[in-house]
Amino acid sequence: MYYLDNAATTRPYKEVVTIVQQSLEENFANPSSVHPAGLKARKMISEARETLATLFQVPQAGILFCGSGTESDNLALKGVLLKKQSFQPELITTRLEHAAILKTADWLEEKGTPVHYVDFDKTTGQIDINHLKSLINNHTRLISIQHVNSETGVIQDLKTIASKAKKMNSNILMHSDGVQAFTKIPINLHEMGIDLYSISSHKIRGIKGTGALIFSSKQEPVIQIHGGGQEHGFRSGTENVPGIAALGLAAKISHENMSEDYKKVKIFKEQFIGNLIQEFPDARVYQSKNALPHILSISFPGILGEVILNHLAMHEIYVSTGSACNASSKKLSATLQAIGFSSNQIKETIRISMNAHEIPADFKAFFSKFKSSIHELEKIFI
Repeated sequence: MYYLDNAATTRPYKEVVTIVQQSLEENFANPSSVHPAGLKARKMISEARETLATLFQVPQAGILFCGSGTESDNLALKGVLLKKQSFQPELITTRLEHAAILKTADWLEEKGTPVHYVDFDKTTGQIDINHLKSLINNHTRLISIQHVNSETGVIQDLKTIASKAKKMNSNILMHSDGVQAFTKIPINLHEMGIDLYSISSHKIRGIKGTGALIFSSKQEPVIQIHGGGQEHGFRSGTENVPGIAALGLAAKISHENMSEDYKKVKIFKEQFIGNLIQEFPDARVYQSKNALPHILSISFPGILGEVILNHLAMHEIYVSTGSACNASSKKLSATLQAIGFSSNQIKETIRISMNAHEIPADFKAFFSKFKSSIHELEKIFI
């Protein structure tokens, strides 16, 4: 099996599977219980919190565990923008964001929050700083710009964005969806000027059902989930101990191997693109100078991406046609539309997303199977 859909989810580390099993079998007690069994479960949460606090260089109170990257995005936007203020707070974001941001922005707009979308360069995928500056005013409260795009791999220059924005309005808070960036590239929230940062466990070889919202500055967001007061009172509900423990351990292992893993993925991507262009000169490969090597969008003119996906799957090569959160939707990718792909080009696009631990050991064997599969389709459709 060649698993190349790592932007959708990743295979858990063996160490993660072990700690999850330990949590389920040994430390299964409620972490809010004060007896020894409960304290053991609480310790697993504390260790994960300490790990993330160290990695992000924030106080442990700046780590808020939640159920997913999507929930983290929601908590960030709603927590800031629903807070009562002497003026109507405004949001600035982009059309390139994950659905968790775009749909939350739509919901906030329905509730009366002014939302502005900043332009960007369709070739590079970078936001237009001058347009951003034109959107900022005294009522701008939050700017949410993703760190890495899940379909193009484009990395936004958050440091420059935050610096320019906060010079114009020092009360602005910066949020970034870092789901595709965390443990792939170095992150220093203080240096970048990011106040809130969202991550997800299953994107870094943890398990599904856990995410976190990171606060690099002291915040008191509007509480979204009321109850027993867990997670510093901001997100009530009995904690997902196995998921939190998995997130902490996966973050630690991934961060330790980040540089080496990046190099492995970069080498594979360059080898793959070189062979691809040579074998399929008409293939369209979206590339930006400032992008992660882990994500690649490719289209083969005349062949639907969904057909390619299914045909590759028959040969045990697993890719996707875009964000997994939208895979069941018949709507065209908002990201690819925004960067100028035509409807046909979007329908013909597949996404290949790599993880260092899923790179084919025998590249020649892998590419031979890949190209044979595409050539089979060309005989049918072209």
